[in-house]
Amino acid sequence: MLYTHTIGRIGKDCKVITGVHGTFMAVDVAVDDYSKGQNITTWVRVRSSRENHIRLADYLTKGRLILVEGTISTSLWTDRQGESHVQVSINADSIAFVNAGRKEEQSVNPKQASKKGAKAKKNTPEPPKDAPEAKADDLPF
Repeated sequence: MLYTHTIGRIGKDCKVITGVHGTFMAVDVAVDDYSKGQNITTWVRVRSSRENHIRLADYLTKGRLILVEGTISTSLWTDRQGESHVQVSINADSIAFVNAGRKEEQSVNPKQASKKGAKAKKNTPEPPKDAPEAKADDLPF
């Protein structure tokens, strides 16, 4: 079993899915790493069937920075074109918000900019377009 602590930004609002095996939440998180002079983004699916995480789903919105602790796993899937892909997933034991300050876009006139400084537009990564949507009957638990 591999246990991980991961910090990343949410790519799409969290979904709560009810299926044959119960109710769970799922959210895709972009985890950035700097390696060999390049930024590398890895998409990780975070899942949990814990009641407190399901209640937290309304607050797990696009752009939020979160810390996730849990067991990591991978699965292999094939897209419609027949290409194989690997999905990295974390079965969450703990989810916490990281208060790194939220960057917001705002209009500032030049006089205010010199006093307060303009805030930059946030760069929120987009989830991969070829990733499959989570459906209740597709998931193994």
